[in-house]
Amino acid sequence: MKVGIICEGRLGGEDAQVFEHFAKRIAPNASVKTFPQGSKPELIAKAGKVAASLFETGYDKVLILWDIMPRFGRPDGEAQDTQDIKASLANANLAQHPCLFLIAIHKELEAWLLADGSALSALFSRPAHPITVAHTKNADTVANPKKRLEKLFTQHNVPFGPQPQQGDYQPKLAAIRIAERIPANFGQLGKLASFKNFGRSLTAAC
Repeated sequence: MKVGIICEGRLGGEDAQVFEHFAKRIAPNASVKTFPQGSKPELIAKAGKVAASLFETGYDKVLILWDIMPRFGRPDGEAQDTQDIKASLANANLAQHPCLFLIAIHKELEAWLLADGSALSALFSRPAHPITVAHTKNADTVANPKKRLEKLFTQHNVPFGPQPQQGDYQPKLAAIRIAERIPANFGQLGKLASFKNFGRSLTAAC
């Protein structure tokens, strides 16, 4: 099965890296590739055209993932985003496609990375300096997950990158490192509604 994931961000960015990583863990026999479209307004505008192209070129299933935040001046909420994405899909004659799935992340990708404290504990700890980070229960209700993650990096003084700054959260480098340390059963992350939707979409028959 070939799975295409349409998402925000850029090639090699944190969204693409993390979604591919988790998708391959959930559906190890699938061939998974991400197709980042830039900002959320760009994703919404291109969703129908890109999804149609993927189905035409042999993809069996297409997932569209986006962050609820930031809003980019748009009315608040998942319902508005979904309505606009569905309008884009309808223009491409994909309104009722059985193998097309929409997944909204509350509030943004970093909520997935915050959820399971054991992954952050493993990333931040050193042999001589073990660190324990608590789980973030209901991480999808945190108002600004990225800011909270940045504070954790600052608090624990974690350097990243070829020329790291102490306590600097660099998403493109750090996000996949956290994802790789999420437990095999997905721990607290597996309890988030958006992640459950992601898993169901990958494994659903269509």
